[in-house]
Amino acid sequence: MNFIKVIKNKYFYSSLILFLILLVFEDTTLFKLYDMKKELHYIEDQNELKSLEINQVKEKTLQLTTNKEALEKFAREHYLMKKKDEVIYVFD
Repeated sequence: MNFIKVIKNKYFYSSLILFLILLVFEDTTLFKLYDMKKELHYIEDQNELKSLEINQVKEKTLQLTTNKEALEKFAREHYLMKKKDEVIYVFD
């Protein structure tokens, strides 16, 4: 009996139509909002990872500019630099 009253109510139909419009027809549907929220979380995670990477690069740069031994080690490893009368063997 109560269910029939609810179905005959005009507010029920207007709420149902509004819900369908929000769910399916609008540019910002509930499905799109869910996808956008998921993408936002992914981008925030990537942002956090990039921030950590930036801090590591800053630390390495500071170490290379202040520590002569670290700079020499970096040059030897990455640019295959050597001292006079020194032989370097490169294994790939």
